[in-house]
Amino acid sequence: MARIRPRSLFASVFFLTGIGLLAASPFQGPRARYKVLAWNDLGMHCMDSDYSVFSILPPFNTVRAQVLDPNGKLIKTPGTLKVTYEAVKDPRGSINPSSQGKTNFWQFSKSLYGGPSTPDKGLKGFDMPGPSNTPQAMTHIPAEKLFHAEGIPLTPYDQGRHKRNYPMFRISVRDANGGVLGSTDTVLPISDEMDCSLCHGSGSLPAAQPKAGWVHDSNFDRDYRLNILRLHDEKQAGKTKFKTALKNAGYSAKGLYDTVVTNHKPILCASCHLSNALPGTGMPGIPALTTALHGKHAKVIDPLTGKSMDSSTNRSSCYRCHPGSETRCLRGAMGGAVASNGQLAMQCQDCHGNMSKVADPNRQGWLQEPSCQNCHTGTATVNNGQIRYTNAFDANGNLRVPADRTFATNNDVPMKGLNLYRFSKGHKGLQCEACHGSTHSVYPSTHGNDNIQNKNFQGHEGTISDCLACHTSTPKTATGGPHGMHPVGSWWVKKHGDYAEHGRYTACAKCHGTNYRGTVLSRAQGNRTFSTKFGVKTFFRGSLIGCYACHNGPKEDKRNPNRPPVAKSGQAKTGMQPVTVTLVASDPDSNPLTYRIVKQAQFGRVAIQGNKATYYPDPGFAGMDSFSWAARDGQIDSNLATIQVTRTAFAGSFGRSYPRDRKSPKLLALNKPTIGRTFQVQLSNPVGKATFHILVGSSEHTSLNTPFGGQLLVEPTYLQVLPVGANGSTLSWAIPNQASLIGTKLSFQSLVADSGTRFGFGFTQGLDVALGGL
Repeated sequence: MARIRPRSLFASVFFLTGIGLLAASPFQGPRARYKVLAWNDLGMHCMDSDYSVFSILPPFNTVRAQVLDPNGKLIKTPGTLKVTYEAVKDPRGSINPSSQGKTNFWQFSKSLYGGPSTPDKGLKGFDMPGPSNTPQAMTHIPAEKLFHAEGIPLTPYDQGRHKRNYPMFRISVRDANGGVLGSTDTVLPISDEMDCSLCHGSGSLPAAQPKAGWVHDSNFDRDYRLNILRLHDEKQAGKTKFKTALKNAGYSAKGLYDTVVTNHKPILCASCHLSNALPGTGMPGIPALTTALHGKHAKVIDPLTGKSMDSSTNRSSCYRCHPGSETRCLRGAMGGAVASNGQLAMQCQDCHGNMSKVADPNRQGWLQEPSCQNCHTGTATVNNGQIRYTNAFDANGNLRVPADRTFATNNDVPMKGLNLYRFSKGHKGLQCEACHGSTHSVYPSTHGNDNIQNKNFQGHEGTISDCLACHTSTPKTATGGPHGMHPVGSWWVKKHGDYAEHGRYTACAKCHGTNYRGTVLSRAQGNRTFSTKFGVKTFFRGSLIGCYACHNGPKEDKRNPNRPPVAKSGQAKTGMQPVTVTLVASDPDSNPLTYRIVKQAQFGRVAIQGNKATYYPDPGFAGMDSFSWAARDGQIDSNLATIQVTRTAFAGSFGRSYPRDRKSPKLLALNKPTIGRTFQVQLSNPVGKATFHILVGSSEHTSLNTPFGGQLLVEPTYLQVLPVGANGSTLSWAIPNQASLIGTKLSFQSLVADSGTRFGFGFTQGLDVALGGL
């Protein structure tokens, strides 16, 4: 077997620059006189990756914002104030002000949506800032007391043409002369990952193959779409409704496929199948788009699991089509929760039900959705059996009815009979999403960009909860805050005893529990330090706060003699194997202890059972990770302890090779890419005689399916032609012993000349590499 030393990848500038961990950085120094809170309405906006064949959704992003004046009052009548949006760099330096050259939407916009043909122009008149990043005006909606820009034609590609699903925009309030009075940075999420190719790409699943055969279009995005139209025509052929629909929509009488291929007219799916995302669409007697798609595919067998899509109990089935495998749009506090077995605790089905439930023809898609109160059923004193659940359904499969509406959405929004979170409001007219975040990305998010706004606004991630973030002074109230809260700060620490006297402390039980020792509703939302008559008290974000944190219960004004447990930080090391750590804590009063994870790891998931915490590593990372935990003696939390997890070097395959048989070439790591060592990979040769291959390297893990099978890296930053022997070759790289290289991520793939394949070459799976230490 030949041994080859390609030129050093690790000396190449492109591999050694711009690669690092996401780190949020405040953009504003002293607090601006006006405060702005901004959010995307859905938590994710989807668009098609191609518009030449058919379209489900246009590029149509929406940002909403509310403005507080210098006194902390919500601006209800803007007067001469204006609010604008513009692109801004995120901590990685990515910026996305223009969609020009990033989509073919405007080529087909008029035919599909009656929209503009000029790039960067939006369907609702809200445009992209453009290459010069010119601030664009938002519109004020008096009834909702907010500003909005609807239908911004954003794509998931930044100015460097890198795929970035969470670009950031700056929302600014300005005076009549354009001067900035205050601003915030927020995420406008966008994905074109809606993808049907796994089943409908040419050469994929026989069950999805049209009778007329696979299309085998050379354009990947057109290929699976044309296969879908051909299959749709075959299944609807001869039906009167189909013929009538074709005529009414102005499509070819021969079918949808002919409309595209012969008449060069793309299909708008919603022209026949109603979609509430596109008002005014659909035809009578034809199922709504959500009913047709989810209902048809509910019984389909998932090719990767062998189970029906309807029977799936996790998000993987949803992610076959919805943005997930790369975008991971379910990223909020619920989406990132971890169960005791290390799996993600909440799945799409926990809120939406299985595909059959989503496909219910009596359901209004986009409008009849689960609400907060289906899980958050009340307070600690009045609830539906639990304060909160991890699914929205009762034992009969119906949406759970709350016992108390403290955390409920508004009734009859946006119209009678509905109660959507994204249209609900609460504290003094503030929208729920302003403080809690968008659907699917409720604060805190697992994606760093989502948390930047709140870190800047109040000094920490999570729900907006600090009174002084908005108000100039602490409101003097016991129950006048959001959801009936008292203020958070030194004033309440000094005055809460006065409110608790004469039996009024029983009201505290709603959040602090009937035993007054704390519940999930009384956790500290940020790190706190208070000066009390019992001394200085410090609480970490996530501390469980009750009466016993300071004094000896709600009826006692004496110091609690109970002393807090002591938790000890620790270390662990692993590559890609789960590692279990024994959490070490002691209690000076010999009280029994319970343990909990306070903050999850960034590059893995941590499950806990008793005092055993198991770290499940995510692939593709090397370097230092950590998670925090605490012990509790039933009254008081311990200090916050941290487990530092050293992740050693990583190398692992991803994607699919071509051709899809035993003759597929393979690129396999023979050892780990450890600094100061030689890293070797083996390249097989299915040809059986000497040939050559093209080694592709990239600092971007971005791949796309091809119309003939497999996945190819699409952002190569390194190419080298190398010979490969009849029995394959071993490639070797000497990695410098430089600690600064730890965490560097690279992706490789190899294309091998092979006359026996349809196109004269085959290619390997991708190989992800993360440089690490021993």
